[in-house]
Amino acid sequence: MKQELEAVLAEIRKGEEPSLLLLHGDDYQVHAASKALLDLLVPPERRAFNLEQFDGRVAPWDEIEAALMTPPFLPGTKTVLVENAPYFLSREHKGEVGARVLQLWGEGKKDEAAKLFLDLLIVEGWTQERWERFQDSTSGAELAELLGGDGRELKEEVEGLLLFCRNSGMELSQRRGGEGHRLMEFLEQGLPPWDVLLITANVDRRTRLYKRFEEKGSVLDLSIGREKSGRMSREALAEFLDQRLKEGGKKIEAQARGMILARAGAELWAVHQELEKLFLYVGEEPWIKVKDVEEVFSDQGEGWVFDLTKALAARDSVAALSHLLRLLSQGHHPLALLAPIASEVRRLMAARQLIEGELRERWKAGMSYPQFQKSMLHDGAAPLPGNPYFVYMSFKSADNFTLKELVRYLGLLYQTDVRLKSTGHPPRMVMERLILEMCRPLRAMQNEK
Repeated sequence: MKQELEAVLAEIRKGEEPSLLLLHGDDYQVHAASKALLDLLVPPERRAFNLEQFDGRVAPWDEIEAALMTPPFLPGTKTVLVENAPYFLSREHKGEVGARVLQLWGEGKKDEAAKLFLDLLIVEGWTQERWERFQDSTSGAELAELLGGDGRELKEEVEGLLLFCRNSGMELSQRRGGEGHRLMEFLEQGLPPWDVLLITANVDRRTRLYKRFEEKGSVLDLSIGREKSGRMSREALAEFLDQRLKEGGKKIEAQARGMILARAGAELWAVHQELEKLFLYVGEEPWIKVKDVEEVFSDQGEGWVFDLTKALAARDSVAALSHLLRLLSQGHHPLALLAPIASEVRRLMAARQLIEGELRERWKAGMSYPQFQKSMLHDGAAPLPGNPYFVYMSFKSADNFTLKELVRYLGLLYQTDVRLKSTGHPPRMVMERLILEMCRPLRAMQNEK
């Protein structure tokens, strides 16, 4: 059954610990909850004898089951912790898993990205024999599609993942993504009376195993509230910030609090790390002030890159220039900003081509999202790859441009790339020129013809 963390902790304090626990959701919150549970289930002085830990991505189920069947060395409860268990994935879950692989790879967490990538292949039905026969020259596009893009956009990521897997000696036969059925069998048999099985995992709630786990044990959904863009909701972030301030015994100026909320990135881990730096910086000082945040709290740029492309899609030159200056001040190289801008232009082009072509009769300017779902989604699938809501927003933005304009923008991006690499023009001025050209009103461009 679904439960709140505090309720489960209260049960454990009363000696009524559940024998089956599944944690999933935000990585930071899962880690924090797992630590809180272990502190109660297995005090530090008993952990050498009454706790066994496994990495579910590589540990054979036979070893985990053997640990569960072995009584604890000391009296009391024995806890078996299985982290990053891949048992709850499904084919329908592959879009989210592919996005997570790319996110981990982009953050430099190559080992985690590669392991999850192989789990995704297992979910797709790949075998060790197919992995050994695999040739990236013929199947790179297939893997790119599996990760949520096309071969051209993700060529570098696919090649990097494959090279890392091979250089690290990773094999599909080492992965444990297909052993969910073994856990199902064990659930039906029941755990020995001395055991607590604690699992952390990425899950698909639609799988039979997940639903059965809900019936047999306790499931903690530790997902954090997010906006449609994928960024953390302001409410969820504010709640986390207030909790950390309380734990740290700190007070904060209103403006400094607002700055932290504005500077936070897409993950709680990053916010937690920045707050730790901030607490160390202020030391014994009880108040956190604006100057402290300015000096210490890094402004994560991922959201601002999204905001930049969003402003460009809306032809909002003022907002786009503001986001550009922020990104450059954070140390982002202009060349690194061209790729997401080009990706946005290509996406708008794809939407514009559909609007002027096969979907001419179905797409209507000003269409609401529910209308888009009813008219444009075929068997639940969007006309372009990606989240249906983001596809809808791409169609809305594409109404702001002509196909000829978008083709011209690709030329401007190429010219900007050349200027940044081979001329002495100030990079900021080159990027500002690109943005102003892309945000020019359509009427002004037509009047020049």
